[in-house]
Amino acid sequence: MLMPPSRADLCLDYANTRSWRGREQPFERLHGMADLLAWLAKRNPDGLGPASQAERWSRQHPDAAEKLFDEAIALREALYRLLAAIAEARPPAEPDFAAFKAALAGAPQRSLLVRLDEGYAWKIGGFEPSPAHLLAGVLWSAGDLVSAAGRHRLRRCANPECRFLFLDESKSGTRIWCDMTTCGNRAKARRHYARVRRDQADEPSPPIEC
Repeated sequence: MLMPPSRADLCLDYANTRSWRGREQPFERLHGMADLLAWLAKRNPDGLGPASQAERWSRQHPDAAEKLFDEAIALREALYRLLAAIAEARPPAEPDFAAFKAALAGAPQRSLLVRLDEGYAWKIGGFEPSPAHLLAGVLWSAGDLVSAAGRHRLRRCANPECRFLFLDESKSGTRIWCDMTTCGNRAKARRHYARVRRDQADEPSPPIEC
């Protein structure tokens, strides 16, 4: 099986499949194995990676596939908490770090690089029904990010309802919103509204006519 090199932010994409985490009801994009496999396939449009093999396996083993999906989601949540802690310069919780290390240790090794018509890919063994193999690209991405200087550009959106993870690629390195047109503008609108309300509260009351 061939695996394309992982994008630096692939692990963030996966962690962010559950969004608006600060709200009472966050938005969930992955509701079952079919959603997870579609997500993986979309990020490897050339047919590389485990999605096609995992799809055949999941049809043949639906109960095991459901269990594997639950484990993949549990790993996603541990990964989100780990990356969020690093983004905020906090020590990650030991159970989250241990879960990540165990999964990364079980992921295929990147030892054989092969040339394709366009670009390169890693050659690994066939699909094994485990979160570590299914999410190998995600885990490689997270391992590279956590161990590299790029982790200092890892951010969590300052919008308390959003909490999206992203890499700050701004020149100043001071970006705090995942997207200025959404969370940034909402924050500006809230500040403007609060300022108007404050100014109105400070206005003297009109005199009472007798």
